Amino acid sequence: MTITHLLEERACSLKDKAFLICDGEEYSYTLVNEMANRVAVNLAARGVKKGDKVLIVLGNCVEFVYLMLGLGRIGALMVPVNPLLKPQEIAYILDNSDAETLVTLADFAPLCEHAKKLVPRLKHIFITGDGAEGLDCFDVLLEPVSEFPAIPITAEDEAAIIYTSGTTGTPKGVVLTHRNYLSNTRMLMHVIPMAPDDRFLMVLPLFHVNAQLTSVLVPLSAGATVIMTRKFAPLSILPFIEKYRATVMSAVPTIYMVMCRMMQAEPRDISSIRLFASGAAPLPESIYLATQEILKKPLIMGYGLTEATCASAVADYRDPIRWDSVGPPLRYTSIRIVGDDGFEVPVGEVGEILIAGPTVMKGYYKDPEATAEVLKGGWLHTGDLGRFDEDGYLYIVGRLKDMIIRGGQNIYPAQVENVLSVMPGVEECCVVGVHEERWGQEVLAVVKRANGSALSEQDVIEYCRQHLATYKCPRFVEFMDELPKTATGKIKKPEIAEMFADLVSRRKPS
Repeated sequence: MTITHLLEERACSLKDKAFLICDGEEYSYTLVNEMANRVAVNLAARGVKKGDKVLIVLGNCVEFVYLMLGLGRIGALMVPVNPLLKPQEIAYILDNSDAETLVTLADFAPLCEHAKKLVPRLKHIFITGDGAEGLDCFDVLLEPVSEFPAIPITAEDEAAIIYTSGTTGTPKGVVLTHRNYLSNTRMLMHVIPMAPDDRFLMVLPLFHVNAQLTSVLVPLSAGATVIMTRKFAPLSILPFIEKYRATVMSAVPTIYMVMCRMMQAEPRDISSIRLFASGAAPLPESIYLATQEILKKPLIMGYGLTEATCASAVADYRDPIRWDSVGPPLRYTSIRIVGDDGFEVPVGEVGEILIAGPTVMKGYYKDPEATAEVLKGGWLHTGDLGRFDEDGYLYIVGRLKDMIIRGGQNIYPAQVENVLSVMPGVEECCVVGVHEERWGQEVLAVVKRANGSALSEQDVIEYCRQHLATYKCPRFVEFMDELPKTATGKIKKPEIAEMFADLVSRRKPS
C-alpha cells in the first residue's frame, strides 16, 4: 500500500463525495484522484522518474494536495518547503535535496531565474496561478492523459524528504517512506476516530508533516471532507467553523489562544466541533484551561517529531484528560525512557525518550553520520526528555540540549515555563540557561507581557519562588514584545539564548 493507492481506493468507493472544499469550491474524491494522476503522469512525460525529488514551495492549496497524493504514482519524492523562508534558505534545501523540479508560487517567479543560476541542475519550474514569462504554469500538469506508466512502487519506497526547521542548526532532510506515512495514519485513526460525515478544518501548513497526516491522510482514510483556504488568517478560524460546520481541527497552541480571545470578543456558533487537537509545540496550562472555559470542547495533546513521521503518543479524548500529558504511546509504537547509562529509568523518573516502530524515519538525507547518531540499535534517540506515570502516560519535560545545569542541579525549562504560563500578566514565556562563572549556568525567563500588564522582573521572580524550589527560579527576567517563532509556532529557543548569551556580564543576578 502507498499513499497513491490509498487515494485510488477512496476515490473508487466514494466517487463524487467532496474530499476538499477550498475557499468554497468543492473537489470530489474522483476529481482529486484524477488530478493527482495527471500531475504525476505529466511530470513523468517531462522526465521526472522514480527517486527524483520535487521541491514544493507552496502555501495550503489544492495543487499541494495533488502533488502530495500523486507523486507516489511515479515514485517521485515530495520535498515540501515553507514559502516564508528566505531565498537563501530555500536555495540550500533545493541544492541539498538534489531536486531537479520546483513548484512554487507566482509571487516567487522573479526568484526562479536566480535559483537556476544557483542550482544549474534545476530542469523544471512550474508556477501556480498565472505563471510568468519563460516559466511553465502548473496548469500544464493538469492536462488530460491517456496512459499511466506502470512503475512498481512499494510501501518501502521513499515518499518524501522533510527538512527540519533548523532550530538546532542547519536543516536536515528526514527521509520518510510510504510505510512511515500510512503506518502513522492508521495509528492516529485509533485516537482521532473520524467518519465520512466529519469535516476537518485544515489550519496547519501543509509543508509540515503534522498537517500532511492529520489534515490530509487521516481524513482521506476516513472518507471525510477537508476544509481549507489559500489565505489562512487566525481571525478567520471561528467564522470558518461556523460557516462550514467543521467537526475536527488540529492547530498549534497559539492558535487556540487567539480563538479564545476571538470567542470572548465576538462569540460564534462552534457547536459542530466535537474535537480539537494540539501539537507541534508544548501546550501551556493557561491555554488548555482557557480552551476548556471558553471554547468548551475536548482538546487532546500529542507528541511527535518529524524523525518519527508525525505522532508517537497521543491522548485519547475518551480517556480522562490529563492536560500535562501527551498520552500513552500509539499502537505499534514502543517508547523507552533511558538515563545517561542507556538503561531504562524507573517510572516517574526523567530520561531521554527513545522510539521504535514503523514510523521511524529511514534516515537523514545524505548525512550518514547524523543518522548513526540518532538511530542506534533499532531505536530513535529523540533528544527529548520525558517520564512515564504509573498508567503509562507520557509527560514531556523538555529538550536534552535545553536542560540547564546550575551548580550540578538539573533544571528543566518546561517546568519553569509551566509555572509562568499561568501567572497573571504573562502571555508567553521561554526559559533558557545563560553562562555564569560561579554556577555554570543561571536561569533566564524571557516573557511577553499580556496587554495592559505592568509586570516587573521582581514580580516574576517572586511568583516563581512561591511555586518552585529556589534553585529552579529565574535569576534574570527579560521582557520582549514578541518571542521569535518558527513557522509552526515553536519558540526559537536557540535564537533567544544567543540574544542573551552575554546577559550575566551586562548585569548582576537579582
